[in-house]
Amino acid sequence: MGRHGAARTTISLALGAAAVGIAGLAGPATAQQPTLYPLLQKDVIISADIWSPRPQMLAAGLGFVNIIGVPGADSDDAAAAQSAVQAVGGAWNTGLTCASGAPPPRRALTAAASPEQIYTVNAVSPRYAAGLPVEFSWPVLPSTVDASDFRVTLNDGTVVTPESASVNPNFEYNERSTVVLFGHFGNALPSTDPAARYVTKVEVVDDATTMRLVGPRSRLVSAVGMSATKATSPYDDQPANPTKWTGPRLTGGTITRMSTRGEGAPPGLRSTLPNDGRALYGARARFRVRVLTTGGFSPDGITALTPNAYRRHFQVIAVTRSGRRIPLVTPGRTYRIDGHPLRVVGLADLGRKQRTYDRCYQEDHDNQIDIILDGSVKAARRVRWVRVPATGNGYQPFYNPGGPGIAPMPGVRYSAPGPRHAQRIANGIDRVLTTTYRPRRAS
Repeated sequence: MGRHGAARTTISLALGAAAVGIAGLAGPATAQQPTLYPLLQKDVIISADIWSPRPQMLAAGLGFVNIIGVPGADSDDAAAAQSAVQAVGGAWNTGLTCASGAPPPRRALTAAASPEQIYTVNAVSPRYAAGLPVEFSWPVLPSTVDASDFRVTLNDGTVVTPESASVNPNFEYNERSTVVLFGHFGNALPSTDPAARYVTKVEVVDDATTMRLVGPRSRLVSAVGMSATKATSPYDDQPANPTKWTGPRLTGGTITRMSTRGEGAPPGLRSTLPNDGRALYGARARFRVRVLTTGGFSPDGITALTPNAYRRHFQVIAVTRSGRRIPLVTPGRTYRIDGHPLRVVGLADLGRKQRTYDRCYQEDHDNQIDIILDGSVKAARRVRWVRVPATGNGYQPFYNPGGPGIAPMPGVRYSAPGPRHAQRIANGIDRVLTTTYRPRRAS
């Protein structure tokens, strides 16, 4: 096995909204082994988040283009793989070294994937495809999700049916509200260019197996007719105002008492588990602020988000009874909310606990990120917002897998940084904002 042969069987590939996990395979993926796809279609939903009372499509839009299904992207010859990825505008983290002294995992070098890798988890072999994440307010019933459930409209009126649709990499049993689509949905030109092609509408249509969402008390609803629109391209020229940047953003958020219910995944997709707050922080993990993202949240498009990265990317904001906003800026510092203590411990739902973290860290690259809190329940009930500052005062923006990496190529247009914005946080401490699927038995 070559230098990267072992890493090839444990790649966790970010796919716009998230990652394709190829952990646990006995060897390189082949067109005869859709090993994991049937497991992803099983209807296992345990304490999955409900992001709003109403079943709806929260967001959808083109994430990035060209890097899904790049022949040779998983080659044991790293130089050849790098050449193949960069030839289609994909990023490659050149010059990367790991603190452990081991060779960098392939996922730490690029977010691109070969057709064989995609086949392993999606049972299709796209070539030079785009990624398009679709977020719903309730988890989807996986067995009802097919590419034919979606109709994608481009800015020139072209209507496209995706090549594949899957809950991957939102494969944990308490996730599953994002479906990632692969297909040919546009190009890497700004919307001001007459030749630009990008997604303006995504809608769910009926097919032989009507797509359904799972609501409170296992209630099933049809997703047919749900839609979302978007007027910008991730490859637009970005204005100076960071609130107008067109990259990934938050689209949902809840605060709950810390629980590990549903923190599991199908066999073969467990290489980054356990990654929950308890596994990383033990008894200090009293509360979990979980946010839902519209695309992969990476510091540069390739590099993993690490458990100690809160200060560079987030602010939890509590609001006192008098209406004063108190941002929790520094992790480990105790803030007083109406006299009650609250502190940020760190991030979770990424990868496994390590003694130190560097650019070689491996995480799941999915659409959920947990901010773990410790302190008083009275203070936790006052959490109202999560802010993404994006720039200034030591803050950094997020990118999806089309981002530039740490060594962008001159003249290449990469996907845009995410904007400065804030997401409202729903109170799941005093009411249930999760659901578990229990199929009704025939009488």
